[in-house]
Amino acid sequence: MDKTRAWRIFSFLVATVSTGTIFGCAHYEVNTGRGDIPGYYIRSEIQDADRAVETARQAGKDKLCPAEFKAAEDAKNHAYDVFRACHTEEGVALAKQATTMANALCPPESGMKEEEAPLEVIPAAEPTPGRMKYCISLNIEFDIDKADIRPQYHDEVARVGNFMKKYPETTAIIEGYTDEVGSDDYNMRLSQQRAESVVNYLAKEFGIERSRLYAKGYGKSRPIADNATEAGKQKNRRIDAVIDCAFDVRNLAQPPERLCMSLKVEFATDSAEIKPTYYDEIDKVGEYMKKYPSTTAVIEGHTDNVGGYDYNMKLSQRRAESVVNYLTEKFGIESSRLSAKGYGPTRRIAYNTTPEGRQKNRRIDAVIDCVIVK
Repeated sequence: MDKTRAWRIFSFLVATVSTGTIFGCAHYEVNTGRGDIPGYYIRSEIQDADRAVETARQAGKDKLCPAEFKAAEDAKNHAYDVFRACHTEEGVALAKQATTMANALCPPESGMKEEEAPLEVIPAAEPTPGRMKYCISLNIEFDIDKADIRPQYHDEVARVGNFMKKYPETTAIIEGYTDEVGSDDYNMRLSQQRAESVVNYLAKEFGIERSRLYAKGYGKSRPIADNATEAGKQKNRRIDAVIDCAFDVRNLAQPPERLCMSLKVEFATDSAEIKPTYYDEIDKVGEYMKKYPSTTAVIEGHTDNVGGYDYNMKLSQRRAESVVNYLTEKFGIESSRLSAKGYGPTRRIAYNTTPEGRQKNRRIDAVIDCVIVK
């Protein structure tokens, strides 16, 4: 046994004796090697966590990725504290998590990129920190095989044009979709043409600079309704505008159909407790939903890939639930209007090969839907 681990175990035993806890929880499993003091045992999982962190330190990972190393070390120390307080199984569970974190520390750049699948195309509605995505579905019908906007739908497009004129810092992606009638290639081309028609109209009639607008046709690839019915096909033949904004949503005159926000909330390692410094960030969601009682929201929790898959899924769920509970308790929002969903590392928006990428993946998103009466 190396000197560092021996000293830690010795300190553990001294603390145990001094607090008297040895009489309350003397059910450890692996002998510490202190044969001259019979009956002093400690669970192997605790020693595994200690060994994993020390191995990472000897490999220089405390210098290579200091923030992640400190998180693993803190997790291991916390596991010791919980275990020493006679919360045996809880301490063992925390020790396993700490071991996983230590073993996953800052893998080589090339190895990480080989293990990670290529990033999927990030949905346009995915919010970025400090900004939000204001989403509007335009009820526009086109003639068969046509991309021209009929005059009766100009008011629909004006909803986007007037908003972007009011907020000149905004940019927008105009998305075109079709039903499943026709070939894939045909629908892709048609949806692109229709999205471009909306972009052209916004540029010409509202003076929106083309650098602020982008057209993207998705064809029939993203249905929102069943194509087996005429009503479903009509819903799938749509134009969506996803507007990127940077302003206080509490000042909006009226809500969009969907508002996606990324909340700047950071949690302590293995904790779902919201720090007071982040209350104001979450309050934006609460005040918005209180102002517009027809809104509902899904609070999404996301993590990087440090730690085990199951651990990250559970942690992201706990953190999302903490935000939901905060909104319910502080703003009196009915629980039926809020739901929490933990996605763990499954919806990454960046590679986990750098601290910056992992930070982007550790996020809380609020996706707010509103029933609009037209």
